[in-house]
Amino acid sequence: MGTLVSIGFSIILLIVMYAFGLYTIRNLRWVLLSLIWGAIGYGLSYFLNLKAIDANLNRAVMLILVLPIIQQILVSLGVLAIVHWDKFDNLVDGSVYGFASGLGYAAFKAFEYSLNTYQDVEARGLDILSTTLVLATASGIVGVVMTQFYFKHRAHRTITLLSGLGASIGYTVIFNLLVIQKIGSGILPLAFGIGGITLIGLYITGQLRNVLIRVGIEKQRADSLLEIVIPIGVKLTYEKKLQNLLEDVLLEAKSFCHADGGTLYLRKDKMLEFAVMHNDSLNISMGGTSGAEITMPPLSLFNEEGKPNHRNLAAYVALTGKTVNINDSYENRQFDFSDVRNFDEKHNYASVSFLTIPLKNSTGEVQGVLQLLNALDSRKKKLVSFDSNLQQLMESFSSLAAAALEGYLQEQNLRQEIKQLRIEIDQVKRQKQVSEITETSYFRELREKAQQMRDKKDQDKPEQNGVEDNTK
Repeated sequence: MGTLVSIGFSIILLIVMYAFGLYTIRNLRWVLLSLIWGAIGYGLSYFLNLKAIDANLNRAVMLILVLPIIQQILVSLGVLAIVHWDKFDNLVDGSVYGFASGLGYAAFKAFEYSLNTYQDVEARGLDILSTTLVLATASGIVGVVMTQFYFKHRAHRTITLLSGLGASIGYTVIFNLLVIQKIGSGILPLAFGIGGITLIGLYITGQLRNVLIRVGIEKQRADSLLEIVIPIGVKLTYEKKLQNLLEDVLLEAKSFCHADGGTLYLRKDKMLEFAVMHNDSLNISMGGTSGAEITMPPLSLFNEEGKPNHRNLAAYVALTGKTVNINDSYENRQFDFSDVRNFDEKHNYASVSFLTIPLKNSTGEVQGVLQLLNALDSRKKKLVSFDSNLQQLMESFSSLAAAALEGYLQEQNLRQEIKQLRIEIDQVKRQKQVSEITETSYFRELREKAQQMRDKKDQDKPEQNGVEDNTK
């Protein structure tokens, strides 16, 4: 009877979870595998407990502290293996697999409670129910944090993992303490279990709400980018002046990212030349259509020894073709910001966040660098970082800008080639016309008469010289 109660309750919970759509037939195999893995975890814990008794170790410490740590570590390894295999990134799935592992462990743990003949049926029922809820909830917490930890794009993943493991282990330890010390006569542990499962439900709901908010933000950004891409794509296609094209690229990128400033560089041989520069706070506008000449000298891509200049941020991006996102330049040690510090000191400014993107042509060669400075919040009042999702959108935008720049340069090269070809054609044409004129019979007769006149003139010169000498 105890076996039916302990295992049957876990099966009922799995059926309820399926009814609420927490998992489907597609991932049922992972749920069952997690259930079996939890049962294996209980077997290992039971074996270790027997060894501890044989070694005369403190049984209370084993039950209250050591076994919960082992159980949650096993749950985390099981969920991590599933996440690695299936490559899913879903908090609900992670919590379900962790929850199922906890149910597998709790089913056999509850069976142990059911064998306590000194308890009445009501007390045993409360113990089984509370144990199942607590162990499943604690394992569900581990499933959530392992999902967040595995995927590197999650922020603060290590802190999330450690805090989640600590919370699940602490939750189980407190429950075991209540049971062993018989605090609350079964009612308090049950309430503790119900409260725990309520908290994890609220946590997952909050996380899903954050996900939905981020999805809405990304959709809004994508729509905004689309509204920018189509008009600027058409504009860049027909733009005939390079300075206008470069300024359009910088201003559109700066506006989309709510950046306070930005610079666009063009690569020429081993140098990066300033093409356009704008800063709203400082009211600076150089290059482009402003007519103001940029006074900053170009950046050298290589040092005096001929080695790549990886200490300069823009030069590094031009040389490697990698996008670099810096949250706080004042804390960054990878790059040399001494020139930026001099600029800040001169203008009483603070250059904090940087998003630097390479402009690559169709063959992957870097033609220029787009650098945005000091991202602002939506109200443009507070300095923030350039977030990673926005970075991906701007990399797509930079591809459009680079394609427009490449098209412009190709058109200019073609125009130059056509101009050179026209010069060569004109020269050939003139040579042909001269040749046609000189080969006519009339021109040959003129040339012969001219030659005869020159010959006659040369013959008359000695006779005239002789007459003058006799006279003398």
